Order: sequence, then C-alpha cells, then structure tokens
Amino acid sequence: MHASITIGIIGAGRAGGALAAAFAAAGYRVVALSSRTPDSARALAQRIGAKAVDAPVSVARAASLVFLTTPDATITPVCRAIADMGGWRLGQCVVHCSGALGREALTDAADAGALTGGFHPLQTLAGPETATRLRGSYVAIDADPPLAAILRELAHAIGALPFDLDTQHRALYHAAAVMVANYTVALYACGVHLLKRAGVPEEVQTRALLPLLRGAVESLERAAPAEALTGPIARGDDVTVARHIAALEAHAPQVLPIYRELGRTALSLARTIPEHRAQALSALLDD
Repeated sequence: MHASITIGIIGAGRAGGALAAAFAAAGYRVVALSSRTPDSARALAQRIGAKAVDAPVSVARAASLVFLTTPDATITPVCRAIADMGGWRLGQCVVHCSGALGREALTDAADAGALTGGFHPLQTLAGPETATRLRGSYVAIDADPPLAAILRELAHAIGALPFDLDTQHRALYHAAAVMVANYTVALYACGVHLLKRAGVPEEVQTRALLPLLRGAVESLERAAPAEALTGPIARGDDVTVARHIAALEAHAPQVLPIYRELGRTALSLARTIPEHRAQALSALLDD
C-alpha cells in the first residue's frame, strides 16, 4: 500500500508543511504541493523532492491521496472549486486536517466518487521545521474503513498515535484541544501581565514562568490532573487565595474572573483537603 500512494498537499503552510516533511521523511512520495505563498511551496518542494504547482486542481490531478490543509473557512470552497473543474475522481482519497470540521466539508469530493476523511494532529505545527513534533503526538482519524486504514498507516509511519473520532462529538474534541493549546498561551500571557504589574524586570517577565509550565506538563505526564495539582487550593490554603483575590482586585481586576473560574475547577480536583477548607475556598471563589 505504501508504494502505491502518491500524496498531494493543498495549503503547504504551517500544518501542511509539517505533514509534507514528515510524510517524505517516512518514505512516502509527496508529488505535488500548492500554497498561497508560492515561494514557500517551491522551497519545500525542492527540499522533499516534490513539485510545486500554482493551482490546487493540479495537486488533485497529480496525487492519489490529497490533503487539504488550508484554513477551515476555505476547505469547502477549495474542494468545490476543484470539483467544478473535474479534479476529483472515483476512488481517490481526499482528507482535511481540521479539528472542528467533519467529512461534510468534503461533500463535493465525495460526490465525485472520492473517499473522504479527517486527519487532525493534536499538536501545534508551524511549518516543515516542526515536523518532528508529530512523533509521539496523537492524531484523530475520521474515515470509513478503506481510507481509515491508510490514514492509520500514515500516522504510525510518522511516529504518531492514531485514534478514531466520532464526527458527532467533533466540536467537543476540538474545544478540548483549543483550551489546552491556545488558551494555555492566553493564560501564560495573563501570568506575564501579573509579573509586569508586580514590578518584575522586563527581561524576566516573559521567561520566568516557562520552567514552571514545563514542570506542570511533566507532572501531567506522570499523573492524572487530580494528583498533579499543586499550589494553595491543593493544600486548602484559603488565606493565600484570599490574598491573591485582594491583589487582583486592586491591580488586575480583568484577570480576577479567570482566576476565580480556574480556581473552582482546581477545587473540584482537590479531593483530599478538609471539608471546612473546601467550603472556605468555595466561598472565596464564588464571591
């Protein structure tokens, strides 16, 4: 199966570039690439021995397995435009890499007889230089059996861990990914803001919390969230939490609702603290 597959990438940017590099490194033939930025597509094509083309339909005509890695809002329009030009064919495989969209985004390819599916890496990707991040990452697969088997093989080949995703729960799945990846960055920005308000030197603000974040991730690699939780709420320390709330009210009131909401979630994990401490914390966080 490996030798018979030819891969095309439409949208050779952040995710598409990483996938193209990973597939090529795993020995798959990536034959055609297209991108909104032709220079980056040409550079990547030269690097992996593919051909950069100007039109998405040319990718569709060149490959047996086509990945649409364009932004979510353009997946269906690009798929439809290729269908209107007769670019899809019976038995071809057409896959998108959106976490939020189901296979309905590729209806026009399916109507032309193509097999359609989803292949969504649970990883932040930023071009071919980040292809190694895929190793050890999970990949959500949504496809019927013939294509699902191909996509699982691809995932294993690049060192990823595939799992099947039910389309009807895709929005919940994607919300989980957004909260952990995107909102962790937003939360980090809140922490940096508080360090700035605390008078921490500028050269320290953006770096000081990184080791702390790495430590939290390492704890989660070894234990479930309830066991990995540390800090005042895990200890039942309502006095410290009261001080935090007072400081936030005075110096960063816009952060206080986030602190309270996340504090309530943390409290739900802190199952070993005494009941009177849990009640005191709950009262503080619900105020």
